[in-house]
Amino acid sequence: MRPPRGGGGFRGRGGGRGWDRGGRFGGRGGGGGRGGFRDEGPPAEVVEISTFLHACEGDAVTKLTNEKIPYFNAPIYLQNKTQIGKVDEIFGPINESYFSVKMLEGIVATSYSVGDKFYIDPAKLLPLARFLPQPKGQPQAGGRGGRGGGRGGGRGGGFRGRGRS
Repeated sequence: MRPPRGGGGFRGRGGGRGWDRGGRFGGRGGGGGRGGFRDEGPPAEVVEISTFLHACEGDAVTKLTNEKIPYFNAPIYLQNKTQIGKVDEIFGPINESYFSVKMLEGIVATSYSVGDKFYIDPAKLLPLARFLPQPKGQPQAGGRGGRGGGRGGGRGGGFRGRGRS
């Protein structure tokens, strides 16, 4: 069977939706942002986050001593700002949390003793309230108007949400 005549393929139909608007990410300006956090270097200051309990399968198991919760994969330091690993898993009840530290290559978890203090960049901590259920009647954090807003959803339909604020 012969292919249909008339230009063939998708030529002349608008360039394949977003591909001809500036390269790989469809002209949306994507691509930056994530992934740029490799080797930020030591932070300006560190705060105590946990104490060493024991080693398990090459990781260090530590007890949280800070009232805030660390980000996953946040770098963990000694007091002298030497990075020793990253937050791997967080576990335990909310009022007595523990987390494991995936050690960097060449650093052995068994070289630490019970009670050794570990430190973190304060910017890599989340408030505990983020993990607790929000009390009823309180507005949700952010107040950005729910799902789906701001991503091309407001294209038609005219006058919704204009006059009242």
